[in-house]
Amino acid sequence: MPQNRSELVIFDCDGVLVDSEPISIGALLELIAEAGGAIDEATAYERFLGRSVATISGMLRDEFGLAFGDDHVERMRAAIYERFRKELKPIPGIRETLLALGGKRAVASSSQLERIRLSLDVTGLRSLLEPHIYSASMVARGKPAPDLFLHVTAEMGVAPENCTVIEDSPAGIAAAKAAGMRAFGFVGGSHAGRAGLRAALELMRPELIFDDMRLLPGLLAKDAEALSALGERKAPQARYVCAVDVGTGSARAGVVDANGRLLGRAEHPILMNHPRPDHAEHDSEDVWRSVCRAVQGALANSGARPAQVAGISFDATCSLVVRDREGKQLGVSTTSGEHWDTIVWLDHRAFDEADQCTATGHGVLDHLGGVMSPEMQTPKLMWLKKHRPDTWARAGYFFDLADFLTWKASGSNARSQCTLACKWTYLAHEEPGWRQDFFDAVGIGEMLERGALPDRASLAGTDLGPLTPQAAADLGLTTNCRVGAGLVDAYAGALGVLAGFTGDLATVDRHLALIAGTSSCVMALSREPLSFDGVWGPYFGVTLPNLWVCEGGQSATGALLDHLIRWHGAGGEPDAAMHQRIAARVMEMRRDEGLDLAGRLHVLPDFHGNRSPLADPHAVGVVSGLTLDASFDSLCKLYWRTSVGIALGVRHILDALNERGFVIDTLHVTGGHTRNPLLMELYADATGCTVMEPLAADAVLTGTAIIAATAGGLYPDTASACAAMQQGGVARRPNPAARERFDRDYRVFLEMHRQRRALDAIR
Repeated sequence: MPQNRSELVIFDCDGVLVDSEPISIGALLELIAEAGGAIDEATAYERFLGRSVATISGMLRDEFGLAFGDDHVERMRAAIYERFRKELKPIPGIRETLLALGGKRAVASSSQLERIRLSLDVTGLRSLLEPHIYSASMVARGKPAPDLFLHVTAEMGVAPENCTVIEDSPAGIAAAKAAGMRAFGFVGGSHAGRAGLRAALELMRPELIFDDMRLLPGLLAKDAEALSALGERKAPQARYVCAVDVGTGSARAGVVDANGRLLGRAEHPILMNHPRPDHAEHDSEDVWRSVCRAVQGALANSGARPAQVAGISFDATCSLVVRDREGKQLGVSTTSGEHWDTIVWLDHRAFDEADQCTATGHGVLDHLGGVMSPEMQTPKLMWLKKHRPDTWARAGYFFDLADFLTWKASGSNARSQCTLACKWTYLAHEEPGWRQDFFDAVGIGEMLERGALPDRASLAGTDLGPLTPQAAADLGLTTNCRVGAGLVDAYAGALGVLAGFTGDLATVDRHLALIAGTSSCVMALSREPLSFDGVWGPYFGVTLPNLWVCEGGQSATGALLDHLIRWHGAGGEPDAAMHQRIAARVMEMRRDEGLDLAGRLHVLPDFHGNRSPLADPHAVGVVSGLTLDASFDSLCKLYWRTSVGIALGVRHILDALNERGFVIDTLHVTGGHTRNPLLMELYADATGCTVMEPLAADAVLTGTAIIAATAGGLYPDTASACAAMQQGGVARRPNPAARERFDRDYRVFLEMHRQRRALDAIR
């Protein structure tokens, strides 16, 4: 048998070394029942497996509203320890396996040291593992954070990439991946079947899953052979890419290795001009300067050398950049200077022009949900010709912001299939892709020539050439770095969270990406085109060459919560601390009132129009159930019920998708909402879907890094880069007890939509 390539094998304890989980879960459920709670066994396994008693106590308090204090924790520990002494058995075959393994081995468990040692003493395994026994109590953060595994490697002098972790919980697999270690999922404990363990671990995509501990030495040897066949594992890790994400208010850059791990990140703000209501403008040179500073910072933070960066790509908001024939800036503002040359994606100045596009009934609208949005580029260009004819006459280039950045970086005038198909009415599945008769019908027939738009778009990840000498100097990179055709930012996020599933075409339509921040965007992939009103698309080949994408969304979600904080008399500045304070108070009030908190207060969250599934940019928000209460608690109740409305809006979009042929049951959430515990809970409970939170530190950057790695030659195509660089995620399943409450809320939500439309008709 070949020597195991892992210098160190790290074992979890419960469920991996000792068959303790049924005992622990049984004791926990008894104590929950005594405290007045009602949690079924399946939920207990799903939510608590692999977590410490202290963490479980906090979850019972914060998520389930149980008064679970220190006395309950100690009683649970005492009950578990007593049953361990009488009932605990080792995992079959573990003693033989430990004796057969060469190299170093260790235990790294979420349990306290006292419990680990008791477990190993009772089962006779302690002498085979001492002195390398480690507990989450030794580090600041337990699993799924990587802290414990990294502590073990530091203590034992082994690099993380030379370690293999044996785990039976999603939290443990997540921690191993975050630490940069290989992870084997073990499903041989007596709890595996009733806990649905194999399915839960498959979502985490460990290197392999096995159910007989006696197979482990051979599996490790096969892993060593596979690594040898691939050649020196560190070779691709010595090659890096740079991913740049340009959002509404800042540019973020990350240096990422060939396995998708973010090594360094930096961010720099972007200026925005608001000369009039519904007008928002950028200075594209300011955007480029922010990008350069972010890239320089990320490179410094990563420790990588400029010459090691093989590729770079950009994702950006779908903002419109206007340049003259020499590539110089042209103003788009009605009141400000020429340097404000970019109409920001959220700018709604082109409402009337969007309505004119919709009124044509043209076939391109079949891929826009039947309704043109003022956020698309066509109505913005129509507005520009009408209100800034001087700029229109001098224009030589019209760019989507991501395409402007690749042009600035490489000098190539190629445009991404993602940007053109999603925002410019380009039909990537047809030949020709542009429908000239549509542009003639809306009065901008010369748009393609005036904007220097190519006849054919380039797939995301297409190598557009090297960085120019000027761009390389600006960014702090070299001219050996290749530039990849980029993406609209939300599509980069979708690629980042769905990369692990794009290779399984049979089930790809079960997964929905939810990119949630200032606004929210949802993306669904399918093998066949699925078209219907209220959802943008389907767009062909905008992330991967052979898949269709449908896009829905909510125009204001995080921005709406910010607005409510500013608007309410007890609010103020909507910074992170204020959001955290409100969320904490909501949790406190829910311990008394549960999900019925402020149950007569209902919010229709369309304060900035309805993107999906109604495609009504004129829609407005509605709040029903306000009183004269102006206290901080009233703000918290409004915040909570607005969050419910936002989650029900996602459910509304899901229903529209699933009625048309999708079978979505899993949401992959990324963006700022992952830091909001109320929204993350609601996305599962209000929709009835499993929610996956990505392990990637920044899933949008991961998606763009996949594109950069393709252009940079690290992988032969985007699909290969997805398979190699995906990071997996942690699952949260819906609470069955919440279903009835949110079903009632959803019926009210739909009725509010009906009544709002009826009132609009009367007006």
